[in-house]
Amino acid sequence: MADDAELSKLPLEDRLVHKVWKARLSAYEELVKLYKKIDDENSNEFNKYLGMLKKFVVDSNAVAQDKGLEAVLAFLEAASPSISGRVAGDVVAGVIIKCLNARPKTKEKGINIILMYIEVEKQDIVQEEVLKGLENKQPKIVAACTSVLRQAIR
Repeated sequence: MADDAELSKLPLEDRLVHKVWKARLSAYEELVKLYKKIDDENSNEFNKYLGMLKKFVVDSNAVAQDKGLEAVLAFLEAASPSISGRVAGDVVAGVIIKCLNARPKTKEKGINIILMYIEVEKQDIVQEEVLKGLENKQPKIVAACTSVLRQAIR
């Protein structure tokens, strides 16, 4: 297994899809810093990793997933709605399946992502995905989707 120094030398794109979770974790941390530094909401940096956002929320490692959720939140706070809205359906579907039945901290971040998409005027997509979540076989996900709908109405 490669050590942390070797992993950090890899380009960001490679670390985002690396099989070692520590590499993905460092990439997510770097993206959080990058997104918080960007002032222009239409920057090309947002488009670079747009297709990978869904993978951030469905990461197989809980620690990396948690940092991936932070990266998605930072992305949503900084990017323009026209950019972030392109992947709303995929990201929200991933959050519902993978985050709403996870640890409380992960669940809270997932709910924040869903509510953030509502704030950026993607409520139709969010509503559609949350309603699909109500048909899930896992009771925890159904209860969480109900809670999300209740919070969205407030």
